[in-house]
Amino acid sequence: MSARRTRSFGAAELFLGMLAAYAPAHSLLEVRYRVHGARLHRFFIAIHARTAARIITQMGQRTDVYVGCAPRVRRGGGRQDIAPCALLWADCDGPQALAALDAFPCRPTVVVCSGTASNVHAFWALTARLNVHQLEDANRRLALALGADPRCADAARILRVPGTHSLKSGNPRPVRLLRYTPARYRPADIFAVLPPAPVAPTAGTVARAQRPERASDPLLRITPAEYVRVLTGREPGRDHKIACPLHAPDNTPSFHVYPTAQEGWTCFGCPTANGKPLGGDIYTLASMLWKLPTSGQGFLRLRKRLEQTFGVRRVRA
Repeated sequence: MSARRTRSFGAAELFLGMLAAYAPAHSLLEVRYRVHGARLHRFFIAIHARTAARIITQMGQRTDVYVGCAPRVRRGGGRQDIAPCALLWADCDGPQALAALDAFPCRPTVVVCSGTASNVHAFWALTARLNVHQLEDANRRLALALGADPRCADAARILRVPGTHSLKSGNPRPVRLLRYTPARYRPADIFAVLPPAPVAPTAGTVARAQRPERASDPLLRITPAEYVRVLTGREPGRDHKIACPLHAPDNTPSFHVYPTAQEGWTCFGCPTANGKPLGGDIYTLASMLWKLPTSGQGFLRLRKRLEQTFGVRRVRA
């Protein structure tokens, strides 16, 4: 085996050892790999298997390979398949997130260069396992603290393995282990330095979004990325954030633009009376930008102006 291949294998072995260290007996490692440039296939291997690093690094020389950050209790990739996990992670993309990571008081156990520009994946090994709800809550808070990608907070997340290659751009780029330390953190020590969890959509919010009159509203089918761009004139970056148009200055963009209309947008920097993050849908954002109310005659003016702006018409029963 070449010296380069040996180094790749060693980095993968350290990384997978971190994933497996506190994994329950008989739990599985989910492995996904790209086929024909697009489709991902998957298989499962015992997470404590000594051959896992060798198999993955060999595959990773010719195709994209990802593994589940959390162990699986069965051959599935959903939240219901996640075993208790002693690991937290964050996807830090761009100089601001990297600067926040460097200043974060709990230094990550492992940092992996994912092979895409300045993007890194940071991991914090813990001394105790967390359930799915605890894990995702902590990951969301980490993403908030670092300005990292909030979409990567889910327990079923798959990420790249050091010692493999990223072929996303067509030009193979090495996925490298930048930092490794055997240190592990008590969960309480990390929780103590994290901000409060961002507010997820409540059952009432989802129920309102599913009411027939809202379901038929074409304005509520416009994606947040599109209406944010039109209403603010600001294009969400690769990190899905913009400098907030509602408060200034916002030198470290705190306005998050989520993928679906139901998720909408959230600004973690806007001051609010109850201390919770400010967010909402297309109506909420437009009403704040245009100083129009969201009730009574004011709402009718707001809706009409939005329909004119986006060139849509409601279908009236």
